[in-house]
Amino acid sequence: MVRRLLERQQAGELATRHVRAVAEVVGASERTVWRWLEQAKTTGRVEAPFRQGYAVSDEVWELLGEAGGQCLGAEASAGGCRR
Repeated sequence: MVRRLLERQQAGELATRHVRAVAEVVGASERTVWRWLEQAKTTGRVEAPFRQGYAVSDEVWELLGEAGGQCLGAEASAGGCRR
C-alpha cells in the first residue's frame, strides 16, 4: 500500500483521503502512514516497518516471580515491589 501511495505522490495525485483510507485499512493512524511514506521516500523501502517486540530477560522474570508478578514501574526500579 505504501508503494501505491508513493507512486501517487510522485505523480502529483496523492491526497489526504488516500492516506486516510490506507490508515483505516491497516489499522494505523494517519500520522503513522505519513511517516511510512516519508521513510519510503528516504530509504526506498516500501513495506511497513517491522516492529521488533520486547523480550523479557531471565533476570526480570526472576524478579517478577519474587514479587508475585506485581512489580510496578518506578517501584520496580527502586527495588520495592508490591505483593
